[in-house]
Amino acid sequence: MCDIKRYECSLSPALLEKAALELNEPKDNEKRLQAIDKLRSSFNTEKYGPLVRSDDAFILRFLRAKKFKHEKALKCLQNYHMLHKDLKEVFVKVRNPVSLQSIMDSGVFYVAEGTTDDGVTVIIYRPGLLDPKSDIYNIVAYFILCIEVLLESEEYQICGNSTVEDLKNFNLKLITKLSPSALKKMNSIWQDAMPVRFKTLHVLHEGKVFDVLFALFKPFMKNKIIKRIRMHGTRYNEMFKDINPNLIPPYIGGTGPEPDVANRNWCDKIKDKLCNIYSSEK
Repeated sequence: MCDIKRYECSLSPALLEKAALELNEPKDNEKRLQAIDKLRSSFNTEKYGPLVRSDDAFILRFLRAKKFKHEKALKCLQNYHMLHKDLKEVFVKVRNPVSLQSIMDSGVFYVAEGTTDDGVTVIIYRPGLLDPKSDIYNIVAYFILCIEVLLESEEYQICGNSTVEDLKNFNLKLITKLSPSALKKMNSIWQDAMPVRFKTLHVLHEGKVFDVLFALFKPFMKNKIIKRIRMHGTRYNEMFKDINPNLIPPYIGGTGPEPDVANRNWCDKIKDKLCNIYSSEK
């Protein structure tokens, strides 16, 4: 353990207080390190393979995602590594995203610059831009890549994200061709394996498309996730109770940058961050 660079807390007082109140994170760094060491040593490498990363910062994100509850954090860490085994073809693309360039350029999924007043990151998802013939695993790989980039931020780990999902022009053929087992596996990525804090899902232009999607995914969704879904149709102003208008593009009532500009900025950020992801000590 002596050759591992230990985590040193550099959180602002406000963010540290939030982590303590909402995530049960110890303010004392020695206690934080003890929790990290316990989680790392509890991981069964014989069953799940070697840790993708073993540095403190990587382990810490799983503790934060599960409010420093050891057993839940360990389960999430194990699921994350099982995901790497079950979806090898996806993670090859996550680490070498050249094949994802067309999805990146499409603007189907991007992160708004800035956060809400509570520090929450806002993701804009526009599946209507997807080609119905798109490889669903390319899409999943890009989503995971985006989340991995976000997880490099401690503010994101602590404050989480809300998603605005615009279903206008979405073609259901992309989803309905998947088997129930594939749907279950995809849903488990976000609920059970990725160390993220999911705040709210704001759905726009839902109509009958959402009814079909909800019917497909509901059997695999946790109740706490279902309760965080908000359907707005074209009542865009309802979003602004949770999300600042300057984070939302003009075409859905916001005052933020146009989607093309926002997506280009996000893609530039991904390229800047890629050299750091997976480069930590293994």
